[in-house]
Amino acid sequence: MGEEIFVPGILFGSIVGIVWLVSYFNARKRKTVHETLRHAIDQGQVLSDDMMVRLSLANDPVRADLRRGVLFIAAGLAFAFLGTMIGMEEGEAIRPMLGVAAFPVFLGVAYLGLWVSGRNERKA
Repeated sequence: MGEEIFVPGILFGSIVGIVWLVSYFNARKRKTVHETLRHAIDQGQVLSDDMMVRLSLANDPVRADLRRGVLFIAAGLAFAFLGTMIGMEEGEAIRPMLGVAAFPVFLGVAYLGLWVSGRNERKA
Protein backbone atom coordinates (compact mmCIF):
# COMPACT_ATOMS: atom_id res chain seq x y z
CA MET A 1 0.00 0.00 0.00
CA GLY A 2 1.55 3.22 -1.15
CA GLU A 3 2.01 6.44 0.70
CA GLU A 4 -0.31 8.20 -1.76
CA ILE A 5 -3.24 6.13 -0.45
CA PHE A 6 -2.23 5.74 3.19
CA VAL A 7 -1.83 9.43 4.09
CA PRO A 8 -5.18 10.66 2.67
CA GLY A 9 -6.88 7.62 4.20
CA ILE A 10 -5.53 8.51 7.63
CA LEU A 11 -6.43 12.18 7.15
CA PHE A 12 -10.04 11.56 6.17
CA GLY A 13 -10.37 8.68 8.63
CA SER A 14 -9.29 10.97 11.46
CA ILE A 15 -11.95 13.52 10.46
CA VAL A 16 -14.62 10.82 10.55
CA GLY A 17 -13.25 9.60 13.89
CA ILE A 18 -13.36 13.07 15.43
CA VAL A 19 -16.93 13.68 14.28
CA TRP A 20 -17.96 10.28 15.63
CA LEU A 21 -16.29 10.92 19.01
CA VAL A 22 -17.97 14.30 19.42
CA SER A 23 -21.37 12.84 18.51
CA TYR A 24 -20.88 9.86 20.80
CA PHE A 25 -19.94 11.92 23.84
CA ASN A 26 -22.74 14.45 23.24
CA ALA A 27 -25.27 11.62 23.07
CA ARG A 28 -23.76 10.08 26.19
CA LYS A 29 -24.08 13.40 28.06
CA ARG A 30 -27.74 13.75 27.05
CA LYS A 31 -28.41 10.15 28.09
CA THR A 32 -26.84 10.77 31.50
CA VAL A 33 -29.03 13.83 32.07
CA HIS A 34 -32.16 11.88 31.10
CA GLU A 35 -31.20 8.96 33.35
CA THR A 36 -30.63 11.36 36.24
CA LEU A 37 -34.05 12.92 35.74
CA ARG A 38 -35.71 9.52 35.40
CA HIS A 39 -34.02 8.25 38.58
CA ALA A 40 -35.06 11.36 40.52
CA ILE A 41 -38.67 11.05 39.36
CA ASP A 42 -38.74 7.31 40.15
CA GLN A 43 -37.50 8.07 43.66
CA GLY A 44 -40.37 10.53 44.12
CA GLN A 45 -38.18 13.60 44.44
CA VAL A 46 -39.60 16.98 43.60
CA LEU A 47 -37.66 18.66 40.82
CA SER A 48 -37.10 22.31 41.65
CA ASP A 49 -37.00 25.01 39.02
CA ASP A 50 -33.37 25.75 39.89
CA MET A 51 -32.35 22.14 39.31
CA MET A 52 -34.19 22.00 35.98
CA VAL A 53 -32.41 25.17 34.84
CA ARG A 54 -29.01 23.69 35.79
CA LEU A 55 -29.78 20.45 33.96
CA SER A 56 -30.94 22.34 30.88
CA LEU A 57 -27.65 24.26 30.79
CA ALA A 58 -25.85 20.96 30.11
CA ASN A 59 -27.45 21.01 26.63
CA ASP A 60 -27.72 24.77 26.14
CA PRO A 61 -27.49 25.44 22.39
CA VAL A 62 -26.73 29.15 22.92
CA ARG A 63 -23.58 28.38 24.94
CA ALA A 64 -22.65 25.66 22.45
CA ASP A 65 -22.89 28.18 19.59
CA LEU A 66 -20.45 30.49 21.36
CA ARG A 67 -17.98 27.68 21.98
CA ARG A 68 -18.23 26.34 18.44
CA GLY A 69 -17.85 29.81 16.98
CA VAL A 70 -14.72 30.53 18.96
CA LEU A 71 -13.23 27.13 18.14
CA PHE A 72 -13.95 27.45 14.40
CA ILE A 73 -12.41 30.91 14.28
CA ALA A 74 -9.36 29.63 16.16
CA ALA A 75 -9.02 26.74 13.70
CA GLY A 76 -9.29 29.13 10.76
CA LEU A 77 -6.66 31.41 12.24
CA ALA A 78 -4.41 28.40 12.80
CA PHE A 79 -4.77 27.42 9.13
CA ALA A 80 -4.06 31.02 8.10
CA PHE A 81 -0.95 31.06 10.29
CA LEU A 82 0.15 27.72 8.85
CA GLY A 83 -0.39 29.08 5.35
CA THR A 84 1.67 32.14 6.17
CA MET A 85 4.48 30.01 7.54
CA ILE A 86 4.44 27.70 4.52
CA GLY A 87 4.14 30.74 2.24
CA MET A 88 7.46 32.02 3.53
CA GLU A 89 9.13 28.96 2.03
CA GLU A 90 6.91 28.52 -1.01
CA GLY A 91 5.13 31.67 -2.14
CA GLU A 92 2.43 29.80 -4.07
CA ALA A 93 1.12 28.01 -0.97
CA ILE A 94 -0.29 30.98 0.90
CA ARG A 95 -3.39 31.59 -1.26
CA PRO A 96 -4.73 28.01 -1.12
CA MET A 97 -4.09 27.84 2.62
CA LEU A 98 -5.90 31.13 3.18
CA GLY A 99 -8.78 29.70 1.15
CA VAL A 100 -8.85 26.66 3.40
CA ALA A 101 -8.68 28.95 6.45
CA ALA A 102 -11.70 30.94 5.25
CA PHE A 103 -14.10 28.00 5.69
CA PRO A 104 -13.75 27.57 9.47
CA VAL A 105 -13.58 31.34 9.96
CA PHE A 106 -16.90 31.85 8.16
CA LEU A 107 -18.45 28.94 10.08
CA GLY A 108 -17.21 30.50 13.32
CA VAL A 109 -18.68 33.88 12.40
CA ALA A 110 -22.00 32.19 11.59
CA TYR A 111 -22.03 30.42 14.97
CA LEU A 112 -21.23 33.68 16.74
CA GLY A 113 -24.15 35.26 14.88
CA LEU A 114 -26.41 32.44 16.07
CA TRP A 115 -25.11 32.96 19.60
CA VAL A 116 -25.87 36.69 19.50
CA SER A 117 -29.38 36.15 18.11
CA GLY A 118 -30.10 33.35 20.61
CA ARG A 119 -28.87 35.47 23.48
CA ASN A 120 -31.10 38.37 22.39
CA GLU A 121 -34.14 36.06 22.06
CA ARG A 122 -33.59 34.68 25.56
CA LYS A 123 -33.69 38.20 27.08
CA ALA A 124 -37.03 38.98 25.44
